[in-house]
Amino acid sequence: MENKEKVLLFWSGGKDSALALHELQLDPRYEVVGLVTTFNREKNRVPFHGIPDTLILEQTKLLKLPLQRIFLSEDATNDEYIKQVHQFLSMFAKRGIRTVAFGDINQAEIKEFREKMLAQIDMKAIFPLWGRSTKDVVKKFFETGHKALVTSVLAEKLGYNFLACEFNEDYVNRIPEGIDPAGENGEFHTFVTYGPTFKMRVAYSKSIAVEEGPYLVSLLKEL
Repeated sequence: MENKEKVLLFWSGGKDSALALHELQLDPRYEVVGLVTTFNREKNRVPFHGIPDTLILEQTKLLKLPLQRIFLSEDATNDEYIKQVHQFLSMFAKRGIRTVAFGDINQAEIKEFREKMLAQIDMKAIFPLWGRSTKDVVKKFFETGHKALVTSVLAEKLGYNFLACEFNEDYVNRIPEGIDPAGENGEFHTFVTYGPTFKMRVAYSKSIAVEEGPYLVSLLKEL
């Protein structure tokens, strides 16, 4: 298909963004031209996920896609977030790239926030996973050969026994009742270590676990 729609994908390094990328790359309408990650400026890590920029860079190298980075303060407000994202994306809009993808599944408020934010700079948001059941999303993640590690958990929902574990069918089967199997309510976050378009697995090592706000976070390091 000629004249594919060029897309930037917001990339957290976790399972939802990885599956969204997989879906986009199979869709003949789109061409993913880059990944966008927001980092905590002070810690140089992905907020809530605890993934350092070195490992995000390693993911994108293995995916053979360029990474665009946006740095935010640790306590960034929505206004600061919107301002920084607008400044960054406006550069791409001027080059004719006006479509931005996200891995959200069912959080309507977040979807509306993203759509309004992009509409202000004449860009549009697309959501490759939107409207699916989270059980189906998780099943598809496993079926497509993706591998991931759970890097952070909400302390009040999940304890250390659910941290720094491989995200697989056994993990999903043992999470307590009331926890979304995809962690769509923020119960846990992941780091993708392999996928169908990765050249090889991402090499990493586990470090200490720390408390960051309501989360327990397993700090990862590049090997």
